[in-house]
Amino acid sequence: MTFFLRMSAFLAGLIFGLGLVISGFFDPNHVLAFFDIFGAWEPWLIITLSLSMAMAMIAFKFISYRSKSLLNQSVQLPIRKDVNQTLILGSCLFGAGWGLIGFCPSSALILLASKKVMAWYFFIGFLPGTFLMKLVKK
Repeated sequence: MTFFLRMSAFLAGLIFGLGLVISGFFDPNHVLAFFDIFGAWEPWLIITLSLSMAMAMIAFKFISYRSKSLLNQSVQLPIRKDVNQTLILGSCLFGAGWGLIGFCPSSALILLASKKVMAWYFFIGFLPGTFLMKLVKK
């Protein structure tokens, strides 16, 4: 069973990565152009985000009626619905980083593979920040 769980995680990541590549949003220039509404605005990110949200909503609706996954594993959906300081701070930091440099951790991984130096700088700051947040939460 572990093989199938790992394979499904791999396929989900592969589909997500292909979606980033096909949509062109692994390229920071496309993301930054989306935020440039008074310049060379590229509205395509709205379509990509909308389709992603629609797919997630369909998947959550489908899985909410089941007690077991397709691989016969128990389904554990998030139960927390509160908005707290950690969520707000994390969202602001993610959005600020995305708006300033034009990529998020997943697109930065794609850029690492293409040997973009900017992605290395991103991870030099991202990884210590991730571990620092875990220490702050303790």
